[in-house]
Amino acid sequence: MENPIRITLARKKTELKQIIELQKKNLLETVDENTAKDQGFVTAVHKYEVLEAMNNAAATVIAKDGKYVVGYALTMKREFANDVPALTELFHQQDEAIWNGSRLGDENYLVMGQICVAEEARGHRVADRMYKYMRSCYSLHYPYLVTAIDARNTRSQRVHERVGFKELVRFSSEETGKDWIIVIWEWRE
Repeated sequence: MENPIRITLARKKTELKQIIELQKKNLLETVDENTAKDQGFVTAVHKYEVLEAMNNAAATVIAKDGKYVVGYALTMKREFANDVPALTELFHQQDEAIWNGSRLGDENYLVMGQICVAEEARGHRVADRMYKYMRSCYSLHYPYLVTAIDARNTRSQRVHERVGFKELVRFSSEETGKDWIIVIWEWRE
């Protein structure tokens, strides 16, 4: 890394395209077993048009090293639940979960659709910094940030716990057979 990593919001088409490239490099089917276990992985690649629409609705937080995206935390409003087929069931589970005595689907919350840090930027708490920035951008409008973690992704579990997420619910997907952990971060504590 040549430059200090800068955390900002995605605003350019080139940044969105770089997010998709980073997704492809870190897809579970792309990385080897040891990398998946030690460094984590992502489970979906978004279509450019969907990513652009999501970004227009709520800009994605990115980490940049110079002109290159080296990390992202996809900001996702609930209206996009059906636009990424792999996430539809997760949204349903999130909405039905109970938090502080209320059904989460009756609350106003923001979804973090996916987080990823490039291999060369890992070990510098980039994910923590992106989450802190996301909170500063969106906590006035949303009391919670919710995301789902593939239960096999132990690195992601550790990062989310460190940042302040709490486990909301665990479930096995009927569609994919995967085990998921849905976590929530209360922004107004």
